[in-house]
Amino acid sequence: MPSGKVIIDENASKSMIPSSCMKLVTAAAAFHVLGPQARFSTQIAYDGKIEKGILQGNIYIIGGGDPCLGSDRIASSLAWDKQLDAWSSAVCNLGIRHIQGKILSDASLWENALAVPDWSWEDIGNYYGAGASALSFHENAYELFFAPGAGVGTQASIVKTVPQLSHLKLQNEVKTGTVGSGDQACIYGSEGSFVQKVRGTIPAGVSEFSIRGALPDPGFACVELFKRSLIANGVSVEEQEMAEQSRQVFYCVKSPTVFEIVQEMQKTSLNLYAEHLFKKMGEQDLGDGSTVSGVASVKKFLEKQGIDIAGWRIADGSGLSRKNVLTAEQLVKLLITMKNSEFFPLFFESLSSPREGIRGKSGRMTLVSNYAGYSKDIAFAILINQCTDSQRARERIEEFFTFIVNYSLTSL
Repeated sequence: MPSGKVIIDENASKSMIPSSCMKLVTAAAAFHVLGPQARFSTQIAYDGKIEKGILQGNIYIIGGGDPCLGSDRIASSLAWDKQLDAWSSAVCNLGIRHIQGKILSDASLWENALAVPDWSWEDIGNYYGAGASALSFHENAYELFFAPGAGVGTQASIVKTVPQLSHLKLQNEVKTGTVGSGDQACIYGSEGSFVQKVRGTIPAGVSEFSIRGALPDPGFACVELFKRSLIANGVSVEEQEMAEQSRQVFYCVKSPTVFEIVQEMQKTSLNLYAEHLFKKMGEQDLGDGSTVSGVASVKKFLEKQGIDIAGWRIADGSGLSRKNVLTAEQLVKLLITMKNSEFFPLFFESLSSPREGIRGKSGRMTLVSNYAGYSKDIAFAILINQCTDSQRARERIEEFFTFIVNYSLTSL
């Protein structure tokens, strides 16, 4: 890499589906556009007036694009129940014991659309296909627990959801599979629709089994859970229709830093975090928190770095869309650009190490097996598309790892 010497060039200029290797692009752009120390804010506000413990007005949860709100995946964030309790305590500290108004969510900072339009129907009802909202909560996901039936092929029953969500209408078509068959269930449903269909199988031989779904309306779920927390903390809610007035912010939640979000996104391949960074870049760069503006912002970043984007199509920030395409050559150019960036130490730290001598990011989906990253001073990208033998594809990547590690040890 220091010499610029090309070691291997096989179909390097061919446009390929990057899958989650697209997160390398999003991470690099986020460091430059947003800055690694940037944070996002969620505000809690009220309007109207407080008299004798009664709020004659509404409470608002105002989203600022924090993907970690209500998730303790990153140490600096609170788990959903503790976050709700903190909000409820802040309401109580105002002297409020009764609300003659509503609890309202405000996700107006960004576009209404959650999912990217060309994401697969098979994906968008499941947790990894949860779309980004200015007010996301609990990673826009819930856990759905089943009990298997009496025998293979019999109906499995829904036990509960965590968190408990009374507004979800789950149509259960899940059957009991064989022992050890694992998660073969899928949730089908569109954003904004509380009716979700669940099909497939869960294994026999367990007392309960869980899968994770995407919240169709994260703001609505957040309001339901906040209201329940308020009641548990001694604040009653009358749900009167109250005209909206000037808001007064009384509580603010700061997200983890962009670096912390990028690190978690890269290591666990969290699509939601990538889409949040994407829309936040669109908001900051073009004043519009949308996927379209996120695309424009990332293209602007790439062009500024001198990376040719001919043959490169960007559809989202996570790589979940099959309409993303780029070339191995372009991906390597990005990696070299980041090696020379002031943000390289943070970028490198965010990468995983599948084996000694390799740091990078994998990208896998049906018919796609990819990996891109570094081996010492060598930047590389191996993109395998339309391969029906996923095991063989993984073996080829492992063979490539062995070659590139040995080369870096003996030739540099």
